[in-house]
Amino acid sequence: MNKKIITIILISTGIFGAGLASSQKINFSSILPAVAKPSVALSDEQQGILAVRTAKASVVDIIGVPANAGTNATGDAVYGTGFVVESSGLIVSNNHVVSDPSLNYTVILSDGSEYPAKVLGQDKFDDVALLQINAKNLTPAKLGNSDKLETGQSIFAIGNSLGEYQYTVTRGVISALGRAVDEGTDSTSQSGNRLHNLIQTDAAINPGNSGGPLVNLAGEVVGMNTLIDTSGASLGFAVPINTIKDAEQQLKTFGKVSRPFLGVAFVTIDPVVQVVQALPISNGALISQVQPGAPAATAGILAGDIITGINNITLGQNKSLDDALQTFGAGSQVTVKIYRNGQSLSFPVVLGQQQ
Repeated sequence: MNKKIITIILISTGIFGAGLASSQKINFSSILPAVAKPSVALSDEQQGILAVRTAKASVVDIIGVPANAGTNATGDAVYGTGFVVESSGLIVSNNHVVSDPSLNYTVILSDGSEYPAKVLGQDKFDDVALLQINAKNLTPAKLGNSDKLETGQSIFAIGNSLGEYQYTVTRGVISALGRAVDEGTDSTSQSGNRLHNLIQTDAAINPGNSGGPLVNLAGEVVGMNTLIDTSGASLGFAVPINTIKDAEQQLKTFGKVSRPFLGVAFVTIDPVVQVVQALPISNGALISQVQPGAPAATAGILAGDIITGINNITLGQNKSLDDALQTFGAGSQVTVKIYRNGQSLSFPVVLGQQQ
């Protein structure tokens, strides 16, 4: 009975088209489904090696030199990093790497080949630039989702350190998310010198690493190395990859990113600002200046007002006014909520376009 049942099962699966003689021996190990073997988990070190190997194929060096100086020039040369986002030769880097229009920029691929680069578009507010080289069949980076990042997860920074040590890899963790950091000494709102929603990491980011990828253990690019804070313990900061994705299409089509404009300078209120300014509330944006003729001025917003929210977005330590504004497009009508002299007020504002 058992042999008969087995024979019927085997025929029904199409293994033996004409049946099976009762005297024929069966090698069941060759015809029954194989038992799944437990997969061997990679060690953290092995995962890291594979992640870096995956990402490095899309990383490029960028050199900017004065006209007729050649790529071996020193002194006035600018060194940076980038990574391929489209196989047709589109490359992303930092705006500050390619911000000097007097320089000629060259991209060096991982195989050592060199191509002159054209800057297609620049966004100084998020420090993103898009370049084009005349090359085909490049290996684009595998892009991740920076909205899913968690503090404490392992990452790698890859870049052209010091303009001399190409494809340098450093390892660390994501130490904070949503940071706002000054590029220089001017922290004035919408000045172009303050970057928002950055990824903070303890992975070493050296001069020349700017524009290189920040990579997770899956080999996905989750950010772009942008700046370091050397005032104390060295901390690195990266632009989230989702910010870059949002900017890429506009940079490719228009050469810039359309941004909403309110027309105010402000200080984000924190416990120190609250005490020093003797403010009655602990969260919001204290307006220090309103630009004449700007949307805020037209709506009736004054210096000394405190913006507490826009539409249903409440300002706080993790949501600055600039962050809230980026939720809306230029030309949007929004309701700006104000605290003024003990009163809560609302002002309808049509946002302008940042120039």
